Amino acid sequence: MKKQITRAAAFFFLILLPLSLFAQGSMSGEPKNSPARNISLSIGDTPPAQTIPVRAFFQAPTPSTPPAPEKFTFRSLTRDFIRDAGEIWSYPIHIRTRDILPIAGLAVLTGVLINNDETIQRSFLDYRMGHAWVKAVSPAITEMGSYGAWATAGVFLCVGLIGKDAKAVETAVLATSAMVQSGILVTFLKGLAGRQRPSWDHGVDRWSGPVGFSAWFKTGIYGKYNSFPGGHSITAFSLATVVAGQYQESVWVPILAYTTATGVALSRLTENKHWLSDCLVGSVLGHVIGRMVVLNHRRRYHIVPTAGVVHGSLSFAVTVSPR
Repeated sequence: MKKQITRAAAFFFLILLPLSLFAQGSMSGEPKNSPARNISLSIGDTPPAQTIPVRAFFQAPTPSTPPAPEKFTFRSLTRDFIRDAGEIWSYPIHIRTRDILPIAGLAVLTGVLINNDETIQRSFLDYRMGHAWVKAVSPAITEMGSYGAWATAGVFLCVGLIGKDAKAVETAVLATSAMVQSGILVTFLKGLAGRQRPSWDHGVDRWSGPVGFSAWFKTGIYGKYNSFPGGHSITAFSLATVVAGQYQESVWVPILAYTTATGVALSRLTENKHWLSDCLVGSVLGHVIGRMVVLNHRRRYHIVPTAGVVHGSLSFAVTVSPR
């Protein structure tokens, strides 16, 4: 009964966040068909760029029909996904100088945690045993790094399509892209590491590499050697970073998004599914991928000033078009 109640609470949370954001956008009077935000799930070629005369920015709003929104087609979404994937997988050979220090810091911190993971894990399990609220909340919040994350993206999509909120639809598409990219990367890294989960062999930390991971699907040991990095953590932070980036004008949305993602990462320890170092690396990777997807999307679809001669007169305009 308690398990059903916690799952119902988690589902209610999934519905509440996108609906609240939609209501907030409606009350603030934010235009839903802004050229920089519009998105449409259609299959076909990218339509011609939309041109908006400069003088329109200095005129009072009129009841005339608004310009057609910029559409992101199935082809353009696929192209952007492949370009993002190329950036992720080629990063080791294109590391920027300014990234070296943060990467080194993360490596040192991860090494320290790995050396102390067994002790840290026992502390988290002892805390869970002594606090009933952790036992009740942990199973529910941990789902926000799995089915709950995908359901959240689905709710954003439904709310956006039904309410004609282009920003919500765009958030759903970007979140889905980030989570898929994260899922592919984390599966590969799990295969390289082959780290044993803390729930096996009385919490002994073992690394088997690809040899251990190859036995992943054998009967009786499913999921034994796929602990590092944390899959729920990378998914939760991918989603949280996209939502926070899309609604960065709000104060509480980023706080809520990252708080939930942090709760997911910590719940993996209280559920005895991951080591703390797993969750740290997964969280950082999820944040980086989510941020990359959002920033790349904004760079590819931008406003460009143009000029030309129309009917013998010089005309200035701005064009919304992909790079």
